[in-house]
Amino acid sequence: MAGRRRLELCERWNGLQMQSDPLRTDQPSRKHTALRIAAGYAMAGAVWIVFSDLLLARFFGDSKTFFLLQTAKGWFFIAATALLLYVIIHRSVRSLQRSEKALMESRQSLSNLLGNLPGMAYESRSDEERTLRFVSAGCYELTGYLPSDLFQKRLDDLTHPADLERVHNEIHAALQEMRTFRLTYRIVSATGDEKWVWEQGFGVYSPLGELIAIEGFVTDITERKRAEEALRESEERYRALVEGISHAILMVDKDRNIISVNQAFVDLFGYEKEELKGKSVRIVHPSEESFMEFGRRAYPVLKNMGPLRTEWQLMHKDGTIFPIEGTYSAVKGRDGSIQGYVGVIRDITDRKKAEAELQRYRDQLEEMVMERTRDLEIAQKALVQREKLKTLGAISAEVAHEIRNPLVSIGGFARRLQKRYPDSKEAAIILKECHRLEIMLDRIKNYLKPIEIKPRECPVNRVVAECVDLLSPELDREQVTLQLELEQNLSDAFVDPDILIQVFVDVIRSSVRIMGTNRRLVIRTYAGNQNIFVEFKSPAMEKKIKDPELLLLPFEEGEQGIGVSFSYKLLKGMGGVLTLSQYKEYLVFTISLLKSDSLEAEKEKNAGEFA
Repeated sequence: MAGRRRLELCERWNGLQMQSDPLRTDQPSRKHTALRIAAGYAMAGAVWIVFSDLLLARFFGDSKTFFLLQTAKGWFFIAATALLLYVIIHRSVRSLQRSEKALMESRQSLSNLLGNLPGMAYESRSDEERTLRFVSAGCYELTGYLPSDLFQKRLDDLTHPADLERVHNEIHAALQEMRTFRLTYRIVSATGDEKWVWEQGFGVYSPLGELIAIEGFVTDITERKRAEEALRESEERYRALVEGISHAILMVDKDRNIISVNQAFVDLFGYEKEELKGKSVRIVHPSEESFMEFGRRAYPVLKNMGPLRTEWQLMHKDGTIFPIEGTYSAVKGRDGSIQGYVGVIRDITDRKKAEAELQRYRDQLEEMVMERTRDLEIAQKALVQREKLKTLGAISAEVAHEIRNPLVSIGGFARRLQKRYPDSKEAAIILKECHRLEIMLDRIKNYLKPIEIKPRECPVNRVVAECVDLLSPELDREQVTLQLELEQNLSDAFVDPDILIQVFVDVIRSSVRIMGTNRRLVIRTYAGNQNIFVEFKSPAMEKKIKDPELLLLPFEEGEQGIGVSFSYKLLKGMGGVLTLSQYKEYLVFTISLLKSDSLEAEKEKNAGEFA
């Protein structure tokens, strides 16, 4: 039963107790009234006797008439007194009847109330043990005893021994101060069961302030105590769970002021619990903007959709900002309004670092895949070119041999015709074409001629720098801007340095010759798994090259074709590859060289290969 309901019942009980015994409050006034009536009657009788005797004695003296009148006066006084007593007694009887009727009604009302009270009303003596003089019918349900069983028994006999001293002390202190006492304690019922009770009582005092009785009301609160104990145990389990969990937990009110936090929250943010309680959660945000933005994003979700899980940046007491992942829920009242919020927070710094590291590894893997793909594309392209040139070389050698004999005869006949007919244009044309064919056959012969190569470990970046110094005056004349992008700590290549210089010079000159209007040459070096790559990137000519691979063949007119094709042959002899790629806005010569520590280089060292 609620405490307010108990107080109302006890106040009602006190009022009915006073109404049920009007004599307790009216006795002094009734005594005073009786004394006044008796005194008034005595005075009136005395005045009547004295003055009536004086009058009779004055007018009649000691005559016979005097004695007759004296007797009549006595009878008159008796009759008047009898009439007066009748009126007084009649009024008193009627008043007493009304009081008795009111008392019966009051007692009936009190009996009805006590019969419906969920507890026991009592009146006891003023002794320390509170010997009972009256108990209501509710005592049976509360204690298991009938009212007759408890009459003249002590209320202390029902009190649990462990609570008896405390109950005595509290009641004694209240009675000394003449105030109402309220206390909670245990009793032992007739069946031996322990029950928790709530009692309110007060002392009844005489006009002189002496304690004459104790009245009160006792009700069973065992179920409420069990509920409170269950709630306390539940709170303890919840507190143990919250304090034992590794995630930080906080509870805030609807204005986002901190109500409570667990130990993990204290450890995570570096504050003491006393520093956080009642403070705005703004204390763990790195800025006012962060605090406001979180509220703008979280509130609509929590209000309309339910729990929110998000990542955010929060701040330690020392100013360190770190990433967290939080799950937040709204605490709503019965009317659906938000009363507060609960958040579960965990530090994800390590996870973010792992994700960043994983992304770095992923990027490296993608870069390695791209590099390997590029290596494979270059190798495939080089293989195709090598097969083409191998086939072409065999065909060219055979063709050169078969053409040279007829060509000598044709040239001889052409010279004879020219001597005979000096003005013959046809003879001049034949001689010119024969000379061109002889040059081409010599070029093929030189291309197919073996060259001795002496490979060793060689720093590629240093060779590039030497070539740049060597060609610097020539590049200045051609108004070429050179940009070097050389990888630091580049591994050595297994090549012949003298031949590599010749190749780089030929490729740079070829790049300059095929440049467009933008005169900028970019030389870049970088390492692969087993190869070192050198790129020569130059702007493309306005007129596109139909087939860039033809520049690598020894059959093109002019020095352009000779330089590049011969460089291709030189690189091939060192186990390298030269490719040419044409893009929309630029051309790229790519040279691939073997690393000095690669398996291919070891084979080259062991075989002592010659081209």
